Amino acid sequence: MAIIPDMRTSSPGKTRQAGADGRRGDFMTSLAKGLEILAAFEVGHPLGNQELVAITGLPKTTVSRITGTLASLGYLRLDEQSRKYSMGARVLGLGASVQRHIGLLRTARPHMQRLADELDIAVILGARDRTGLVFLEVIHPPRNALTINTDSGSVVPIERTSIGLAYLVAAPVPERVHMLQALRDAHPDDWEDIRGVVERAHKDYRERGFVVSQRGRGGLISGVGVPMVLGQSGVFSFACVGPSIQLSEVRLVQVLGPRLVETVAVIGQAMRAAGPERG
Repeated sequence: MAIIPDMRTSSPGKTRQAGADGRRGDFMTSLAKGLEILAAFEVGHPLGNQELVAITGLPKTTVSRITGTLASLGYLRLDEQSRKYSMGARVLGLGASVQRHIGLLRTARPHMQRLADELDIAVILGARDRTGLVFLEVIHPPRNALTINTDSGSVVPIERTSIGLAYLVAAPVPERVHMLQALRDAHPDDWEDIRGVVERAHKDYRERGFVVSQRGRGGLISGVGVPMVLGQSGVFSFACVGPSIQLSEVRLVQVLGPRLVETVAVIGQAMRAAGPERG
């Protein structure tokens, strides 16, 4: 289970009198500081703690504690190499209307739509939310009456779904270690089974370029997943999913998987051609 840093001030639970607008009593200082940190990312590129100190005017120790907390909760994502933060999956998943303005979603959606139309299958784009995957975009099949009952903003287990496993196999090693430890702590009785599923996902990805999940989510949903790494924007994952009764292993492995790999490659090329500002 993730450890959330203590971000209490010297007078926990108390509020302060705000400035000229006359707010009193209901103004929470710690929340306001956290929102100031998030608002700083409107500059559109990753920021380190020192840059956040300069932008917000908050003390360095305060900034470090808040960014650590926001990263633990999934609102920020830390790049281990640069030690800079960017918006996390939980922020991206707050509203579909906001998500559609993100470069990846604008680029990916028409390609996802074509794949859904061609294969009559649900196509999903997701990003990590702690030990789950939040759906950033869901394209439902145009003709199939049997479909998944989820939409943008839904969160599914990372260890039991094709879209989650696809993220896990491509995540940077430190992040992967952290996620696996969190899963082990959260599911001690099922850990051996989970480890076996993860190991099979790594084998699938090495051999095929995609991962397969059959009879996932209570035996109702099966699918294939493919990750995409977008530099400092992080890892995203795509999946084609549908009712298990309609998706045989042959269809998953010989049709859906290869077609999803092709589609994700095209999206990745389009993102790289568009430049870093689109990611």
